[in-house]
Amino acid sequence: MNHTAQNQLEELASVIRDLTDTANRISHSEEAKAEAASQNRHELLDGFIQEEQAYILKLRGLEQRRLRLLESLGWKSLTFRQVLEQADPSQKELLSPLFFELETQLKRLENARKASEQIIGVRLHELQISIAKAQGSSYDNSGNVNLNAPSHAKLRDKYV
Repeated sequence: MNHTAQNQLEELASVIRDLTDTANRISHSEEAKAEAASQNRHELLDGFIQEEQAYILKLRGLEQRRLRLLESLGWKSLTFRQVLEQADPSQKELLSPLFFELETQLKRLENARKASEQIIGVRLHELQISIAKAQGSSYDNSGNVNLNAPSHAKLRDKYV
């Protein structure tokens, strides 16, 4: 492998490490966001969301670098598995553990995102029910809000 290709491969390895680290940080933020939502600490959510937005911007930049490097190495449009199939033994030795760690962190991120989304969804539903009760709307035993409640359900204690 020539010197330029070796430098590009090392840069690709560095980008993959950065992608893995960023995915790990987003996972941590998602987990903290889920915990804050489950503890009704809604005031913390905005900070976690802003943190995630910064990491997502970083991910986009890293992804652009990764794609550029893959193209320069002749692996344009290949998946990580396909890259490993085409790589020579020394390249595989370098990239294989990095790809595995990135894949692990991405799975963790997906699980954290799903958990956070589910908990926040439950909290939003609880909020909808509270608002509906305050407005006199009815809801069924499943917690589904009936916004077209009969007019007698919207009566309030008021002096006319």
